[in-house]
Amino acid sequence: MSDKTKRIVRKYYEFVVTKFKILREQKIFHYNDVNVKYILKEKKETNALVVVFSACTRKGLKARYNYVKTLDGMECSRLYILDDYAKDHRGSYYLGENFQFNEEKATDRLIQNVLNDLQPDKIIFCGSSKGGYAALNFGVQYPMAHIIVGAPQYFLASYLEQSGNLDALLHILGERNVQKEEELDDRLCHKICDNKNYPTQHVYIHYSNKEHTYEEHVVHLLKDLEKSGYQIVEDIADYTNHGDLSYYFPDFLKKNIADILNNV
Repeated sequence: MSDKTKRIVRKYYEFVVTKFKILREQKIFHYNDVNVKYILKEKKETNALVVVFSACTRKGLKARYNYVKTLDGMECSRLYILDDYAKDHRGSYYLGENFQFNEEKATDRLIQNVLNDLQPDKIIFCGSSKGGYAALNFGVQYPMAHIIVGAPQYFLASYLEQSGNLDALLHILGERNVQKEEELDDRLCHKICDNKNYPTQHVYIHYSNKEHTYEEHVVHLLKDLEKSGYQIVEDIADYTNHGDLSYYFPDFLKKNIADILNNV
Protein backbone atom coordinates (compact mmCIF):
# COMPACT_ATOMS: atom_id res chain seq x y z
CA MET A 1 0.00 0.00 0.00
CA SER A 2 1.43 3.37 -1.05
CA ASP A 3 1.93 6.24 1.36
CA LYS A 4 -0.89 8.24 -0.26
CA THR A 5 -3.27 5.25 -0.13
CA LYS A 6 -2.58 4.86 3.58
CA ARG A 7 -3.35 8.54 4.11
CA ILE A 8 -6.65 8.20 2.20
CA VAL A 9 -7.72 5.14 4.21
CA ARG A 10 -6.85 6.94 7.45
CA LYS A 11 -8.84 10.00 6.40
CA TYR A 12 -12.05 8.06 5.73
CA TYR A 13 -11.68 6.03 8.91
CA GLU A 14 -11.41 9.26 10.87
CA PHE A 15 -14.49 10.61 9.07
CA VAL A 16 -16.62 7.65 10.22
CA VAL A 17 -15.32 7.84 13.80
CA THR A 18 -16.04 11.56 13.93
CA LYS A 19 -19.65 11.03 12.81
CA PHE A 20 -20.32 8.81 15.81
CA LYS A 21 -18.59 11.20 18.21
CA ILE A 22 -20.75 14.11 17.04
CA LEU A 23 -23.95 12.28 17.97
CA ARG A 24 -22.77 12.02 21.57
CA GLU A 25 -20.69 15.13 22.15
CA GLN A 26 -21.86 18.12 20.10
CA LYS A 27 -23.12 21.15 22.01
CA ILE A 28 -24.55 24.50 20.90
CA PHE A 29 -23.44 27.92 22.16
CA HIS A 30 -26.00 30.73 21.79
CA TYR A 31 -24.86 34.34 21.41
CA ASN A 32 -26.74 37.28 19.85
CA ASP A 33 -29.09 35.05 17.83
CA VAL A 34 -26.19 32.98 16.51
CA ASN A 35 -25.85 29.27 17.28
CA VAL A 36 -22.30 27.94 17.30
CA LYS A 37 -21.96 24.16 17.22
CA TYR A 38 -18.93 22.73 18.96
CA ILE A 39 -17.32 19.76 20.68
CA LEU A 40 -15.16 20.30 23.76
CA LYS A 41 -12.78 17.51 24.73
CA GLU A 42 -11.50 18.62 28.12
CA LYS A 43 -8.33 17.13 29.61
CA LYS A 44 -8.10 18.37 33.19
CA GLU A 45 -4.48 17.43 33.82
CA THR A 46 -3.06 19.50 30.94
CA ASN A 47 -2.25 23.19 30.57
CA ALA A 48 -2.95 23.52 26.84
CA LEU A 49 -6.00 24.15 24.67
CA VAL A 50 -6.15 23.41 20.94
CA VAL A 51 -8.88 25.20 18.96
CA VAL A 52 -9.70 23.43 15.68
CA PHE A 53 -11.60 25.08 12.80
CA SER A 54 -13.28 23.18 9.97
CA ALA A 55 -12.30 23.25 6.31
CA CYS A 56 -14.74 23.68 3.43
CA THR A 57 -16.45 20.56 2.12
CA ARG A 58 -17.15 19.79 -1.53
CA LYS A 59 -20.26 21.30 -3.09
CA GLY A 60 -23.32 19.38 -1.99
CA LEU A 61 -21.84 18.28 1.35
CA LYS A 62 -22.54 20.04 4.63
CA ALA A 63 -19.69 21.26 6.84
CA ARG A 64 -18.14 18.79 9.26
CA TYR A 65 -15.64 18.77 12.09
CA ASN A 66 -12.00 18.13 11.20
CA TYR A 67 -9.12 16.31 12.91
CA VAL A 68 -11.16 14.86 15.78
CA LYS A 69 -9.67 11.38 15.45
CA THR A 70 -6.29 12.84 14.44
CA LEU A 71 -5.85 14.52 17.82
CA ASP A 72 -7.27 11.72 19.98
CA GLY A 73 -4.86 10.80 22.72
CA MET A 74 -2.89 14.05 22.65
CA GLU A 75 -2.22 15.61 26.05
CA CYS A 76 -4.32 18.73 25.59
CA SER A 77 -7.88 19.97 25.78
CA ARG A 78 -9.49 20.38 22.35
CA LEU A 79 -12.24 22.72 21.18
CA TYR A 80 -13.66 21.78 17.77
CA ILE A 81 -15.86 24.50 16.26
CA LEU A 82 -18.16 23.87 13.30
CA ASP A 83 -18.82 26.41 10.56
CA ASP A 84 -22.03 25.29 8.84
CA TYR A 85 -23.52 28.67 8.02
CA ALA A 86 -24.64 30.08 4.64
CA LYS A 87 -27.38 28.74 2.38
CA ASP A 88 -25.58 25.51 1.50
CA HIS A 89 -24.32 24.90 5.07
CA ARG A 90 -20.69 24.73 3.90
CA GLY A 91 -19.78 27.73 6.02
CA SER A 92 -19.04 31.45 6.05
CA TYR A 93 -15.42 31.26 7.24
CA TYR A 94 -16.79 31.90 10.75
CA LEU A 95 -17.50 35.51 9.76
CA GLY A 96 -21.19 36.29 9.52
CA GLU A 97 -24.13 37.47 7.49
CA ASN A 98 -24.69 40.80 5.73
CA PHE A 99 -21.23 42.12 6.61
CA GLN A 100 -22.14 42.26 10.32
CA PHE A 101 -19.63 39.56 11.40
CA ASN A 102 -21.97 38.23 14.09
CA GLU A 103 -20.82 34.65 13.57
CA GLU A 104 -17.26 35.82 14.12
CA LYS A 105 -18.28 37.59 17.34
CA ALA A 106 -20.17 34.53 18.60
CA THR A 107 -17.25 32.22 17.82
CA ASP A 108 -14.82 34.52 19.56
CA ARG A 109 -17.06 34.69 22.64
CA LEU A 110 -17.20 30.89 22.77
CA ILE A 111 -13.40 30.73 22.63
CA GLN A 112 -13.08 33.35 25.37
CA ASN A 113 -15.55 31.48 27.59
CA VAL A 114 -13.63 28.23 27.23
CA LEU A 115 -10.34 30.02 27.93
CA ASN A 116 -11.82 31.58 31.06
CA ASP A 117 -13.02 28.17 32.25
CA LEU A 118 -9.86 26.20 31.50
CA GLN A 119 -7.19 28.88 32.08
CA PRO A 120 -4.60 27.17 29.82
CA ASP A 121 -0.98 28.28 29.74
CA LYS A 122 -0.76 27.44 26.04
CA ILE A 123 -3.32 28.05 23.29
CA ILE A 124 -3.03 26.61 19.80
CA PHE A 125 -5.26 27.58 16.87
CA CYS A 126 -5.31 25.29 13.86
CA GLY A 127 -7.04 24.40 10.63
CA SER A 128 -6.50 23.77 6.93
CA SER A 129 -7.76 25.75 3.94
CA LYS A 130 -10.90 27.53 5.24
CA GLY A 131 -9.95 26.38 8.73
CA GLY A 132 -6.50 27.88 8.23
CA TYR A 133 -8.00 31.25 7.36
CA ALA A 134 -10.08 31.07 10.54
CA ALA A 135 -7.14 29.97 12.71
CA LEU A 136 -5.18 33.03 11.58
CA ASN A 137 -8.19 35.34 11.86
CA PHE A 138 -8.89 34.37 15.48
CA GLY A 139 -5.39 33.39 16.56
CA VAL A 140 -3.67 36.73 15.97
CA GLN A 141 -5.91 38.28 18.64
CA TYR A 142 -4.28 36.26 21.42
CA PRO A 143 -0.81 36.93 22.86
CA MET A 144 1.46 33.86 23.03
CA ALA A 145 -0.74 31.99 20.53
CA HIS A 146 0.57 29.18 18.35
CA ILE A 147 -1.18 29.10 14.96
CA ILE A 148 -0.87 25.93 12.85
CA VAL A 149 -2.34 26.19 9.35
CA GLY A 150 -2.39 24.31 6.07
CA ALA A 151 -2.65 26.15 2.72
CA PRO A 152 -5.02 28.86 3.93
CA GLN A 153 -6.86 31.30 1.71
CA TYR A 154 -5.82 34.93 2.17
CA PHE A 155 -7.83 37.07 -0.27
CA LEU A 156 -11.22 35.73 0.65
CA ALA A 157 -13.64 37.51 -1.69
CA SER A 158 -11.47 36.74 -4.71
CA TYR A 159 -11.14 33.10 -3.69
CA LEU A 160 -14.87 32.58 -3.11
CA GLU A 161 -15.71 34.10 -6.49
CA GLN A 162 -13.03 32.18 -8.39
CA SER A 163 -13.99 28.89 -6.73
CA GLY A 164 -17.69 29.43 -7.42
CA ASN A 165 -18.67 29.45 -3.73
CA LEU A 166 -21.14 32.28 -4.17
CA ASP A 167 -23.39 31.08 -1.33
CA ALA A 168 -20.64 31.87 1.17
CA LEU A 169 -19.70 35.14 -0.56
CA LEU A 170 -23.29 36.42 -0.63
CA HIS A 171 -23.88 35.27 2.94
CA ILE A 172 -20.90 37.28 4.17
CA LEU A 173 -21.45 40.39 2.02
CA GLY A 174 -25.24 40.46 1.89
CA GLU A 175 -24.98 41.79 -1.67
CA ARG A 176 -22.41 42.00 -4.43
CA ASN A 177 -20.57 45.24 -3.77
CA VAL A 178 -17.10 46.14 -5.05
CA GLN A 179 -16.13 48.09 -1.94
CA LYS A 180 -17.21 45.28 0.40
CA GLU A 181 -15.38 42.71 -1.71
CA GLU A 182 -12.18 44.75 -1.53
CA GLU A 183 -12.57 45.12 2.24
CA LEU A 184 -13.09 41.37 2.60
CA ASP A 185 -10.02 40.65 0.46
CA ASP A 186 -7.90 42.93 2.66
CA ARG A 187 -9.43 42.02 6.01
CA LEU A 188 -7.05 39.26 7.13
CA CYS A 189 -4.05 41.16 5.79
CA HIS A 190 -4.94 44.17 7.96
CA LYS A 191 -5.37 41.97 11.03
CA ILE A 192 -1.98 40.35 10.53
CA CYS A 193 -0.08 43.52 9.68
CA ASP A 194 -1.69 45.65 12.42
CA ASN A 195 -1.35 42.98 15.11
CA LYS A 196 0.68 44.08 18.15
CA ASN A 197 0.93 40.55 19.57
CA TYR A 198 3.22 39.25 16.80
CA PRO A 199 6.48 39.12 18.86
CA THR A 200 4.90 36.51 21.18
CA GLN A 201 3.23 34.40 18.49
CA HIS A 202 4.35 31.51 16.29
CA VAL A 203 2.86 30.60 12.90
CA TYR A 204 3.41 27.09 11.54
CA ILE A 205 2.37 26.76 7.90
CA HIS A 206 2.17 23.72 5.62
CA TYR A 207 1.65 24.15 1.89
CA SER A 208 2.59 22.81 -1.53
CA ASN A 209 4.32 25.24 -3.86
CA LYS A 210 2.90 23.27 -6.81
CA GLU A 211 -0.82 23.88 -6.26
CA HIS A 212 -2.75 27.04 -7.10
CA THR A 213 -3.28 28.20 -3.50
CA TYR A 214 0.45 28.90 -3.16
CA GLU A 215 0.76 31.52 -5.91
CA GLU A 216 -2.69 32.99 -5.33
CA HIS A 217 -2.62 33.21 -1.53
CA VAL A 218 0.17 31.59 0.49
CA VAL A 219 3.08 33.45 -1.06
CA HIS A 220 1.43 36.78 -0.22
CA LEU A 221 0.59 35.62 3.30
CA LEU A 222 4.19 34.56 3.90
CA LYS A 223 5.45 37.90 2.63
CA ASP A 224 3.24 39.80 5.09
CA LEU A 225 4.10 37.50 7.99
CA GLU A 226 7.82 37.89 7.34
CA LYS A 227 7.60 41.65 6.83
CA SER A 228 5.66 42.02 10.08
CA GLY A 229 8.20 39.98 12.06
CA TYR A 230 6.23 36.85 12.98
CA GLN A 231 8.08 33.71 14.03
CA ILE A 232 7.38 31.24 11.21
CA VAL A 233 7.89 27.50 10.68
CA GLU A 234 7.31 26.28 7.09
CA ASP A 235 6.65 22.79 5.72
CA ILE A 236 6.69 22.54 1.92
CA ALA A 237 5.19 19.61 -0.01
CA ASP A 238 4.91 18.97 -3.77
CA TYR A 239 1.35 17.80 -4.51
CA THR A 240 -0.59 19.61 -7.24
CA ASN A 241 -4.18 19.18 -6.01
CA HIS A 242 -5.35 21.43 -3.17
CA GLY A 243 -7.58 18.61 -1.96
CA ASP A 244 -4.51 16.49 -1.17
CA LEU A 245 -3.83 18.89 1.69
CA SER A 246 -6.11 16.77 3.88
CA TYR A 247 -3.78 13.78 3.46
CA TYR A 248 -0.59 15.64 4.45
CA PHE A 249 -1.62 18.28 6.97
CA PRO A 250 -2.58 15.88 9.82
CA ASP A 251 1.02 14.70 10.36
CA PHE A 252 2.29 18.28 10.32
CA LEU A 253 -0.44 19.25 12.78
CA LYS A 254 0.28 16.43 15.23
CA LYS A 255 4.05 16.94 15.12
CA ASN A 256 3.86 20.64 15.90
CA ILE A 257 1.28 20.28 18.63
CA ALA A 258 3.48 17.62 20.25
CA ASP A 259 6.52 19.93 19.99
CA ILE A 260 4.60 22.82 21.54
CA LEU A 261 3.30 20.67 24.37
CA ASN A 262 6.77 19.32 25.14
CA ASN A 263 8.41 22.73 25.01
CA VAL A 264 7.82 23.84 28.60
